[in-house]
Amino acid sequence: MLISSKEIKLKNGKSIVLKSPAPDDAQNLLNHLKNLFNQSYQNMNHPKNSWDNFSIEEEAKILVDFASSSSKFMISSFDGERIIGNLGCFGVGGDFLKFNARIAMGLQKEFHNVGLGTSLLNYAIESAKQNKIHRLELTVRTFNEGGIALYEKVGFRRIGLLREIAFIDGVFYDEYMYEMILGR
Repeated sequence: MLISSKEIKLKNGKSIVLKSPAPDDAQNLLNHLKNLFNQSYQNMNHPKNSWDNFSIEEEAKILVDFASSSSKFMISSFDGERIIGNLGCFGVGGDFLKFNARIAMGLQKEFHNVGLGTSLLNYAIESAKQNKIHRLELTVRTFNEGGIALYEKVGFRRIGLLREIAFIDGVFYDEYMYEMILGR
């Protein structure tokens, strides 16, 4: 599904546009992902070089798939043409679970603590409600204090601990599971 454009102002005074990326944004999204994974792959689910061999055409196909889907959406944060943050919202299953979705997001480090994460999450929550998603879930590594604070700030509730779920650089790490029930 496509999410319409919304302009926000960050704490640093910069105006940013939140919207679904189009296929012609594939190069910008790949640049964002490559930079993001090099900065903070320990918080992501793939190694830092995951996007190095990914083509613009492959990324454009993913963006077309998101746009045509009724169970997922993507919102990118645009600083002009540059993508500085991204959030994916993915449906989690069949008929009985179709009102549930999992989210994952990442922001360029230079845009931490300026309100971008909060704005992006709040717009995703608003968009999820409009698209009849009843429940959102996410996981976050237990060492990601900034992410934990952000998710709790916007209203996600910690519901569990996933022990030794991520194997990164030879070490197992735990993750917290969070959920938010929408429409209450």
